[in-house]
Amino acid sequence: MDEFEPSNLLPRLYERDIDVLLQEELIFNEGVRRLFSTALKLDETFQVLACRLSVVDASGETDVLATISLGSRRGALLVENKIDASFQPRQPERYRERTANLVTFGESCEIAFCALVAPKNYIREEHADFAQFDAIVSYEELAAAIEAQEEPRSRHRATLLRRAVDQARRSYVLVEAPAVTSLWQRIYQIASSEYPTLEMKRPNDKGSNSSWVIFKGSLPPKVTIDWKIKKATVDLSFWPGALTTPQDAIDLAILETGLASGKPLLRTFGATRVITVPLSRPPSDFVSMSDELIREALKTAAALQIFYHEQKERSV
Repeated sequence: MDEFEPSNLLPRLYERDIDVLLQEELIFNEGVRRLFSTALKLDETFQVLACRLSVVDASGETDVLATISLGSRRGALLVENKIDASFQPRQPERYRERTANLVTFGESCEIAFCALVAPKNYIREEHADFAQFDAIVSYEELAAAIEAQEEPRSRHRATLLRRAVDQARRSYVLVEAPAVTSLWQRIYQIASSEYPTLEMKRPNDKGSNSSWVIFKGSLPPKVTIDWKIKKATVDLSFWPGALTTPQDAIDLAILETGLASGKPLLRTFGATRVITVPLSRPPSDFVSMSDELIREALKTAAALQIFYHEQKERSV
């Protein structure tokens, strides 16, 4: 048997193992660099000048930090690697802030990007946190790029990645919380019948922590309406990369007159600009919230959607 041929005795992989594999592939594999460059929508493939693991600063840890060159420019690529763990508080936002700080304060850093690497199952559903990253690369895409070298060592490393995908898939066992699923179904029924422009997606089974509803409607990329149930807010969020963002001088009085809830505020979280509207706080057991509170949130979401389109021509 070829010494690199996969076997049933391959070890369990952890995120640190994938970090090391990714570091080596970024340095030595042109196909992997091309994969990331395409995901970042770059016109050419970047080169890697140096690559470090577990780089820690005051804002947290970067799993993989590559010093890159793109033509005559030097820069950085920050990679967050996830097999199955949830994001830590503000982890995606801190990646975005770190990326911005490198360009602003770093020496000889003209460009900087942050990317998420994870199995497809991890990234299969749209999540607002993903918008913080400039690119998302799946383990499956990475394995295919490595395997394309058609060498025994490359086939082995691709098999290791696919094994990590299988491990992750077994860990994605949703423990359904029927009461939460029922709440989402009530929200969907009211939204689809009374606020169809929000275009809420029919919900799947939900776990106990599912309390963030995202509406896209006719909004452009990197712009979402986010109902954060437990925080009792509805936000119009302009994520990094949005074509337009609200300016400090924006007049929110027009929006305020159409709301039954609190006064809208313009806020900044890292590189994300948010128009946030406070709501009546749901009961401590949020799944028992009334249809009246659901309608309050949906009415606010619809008002934010209308406000966006009314302001669009004025460069929101």
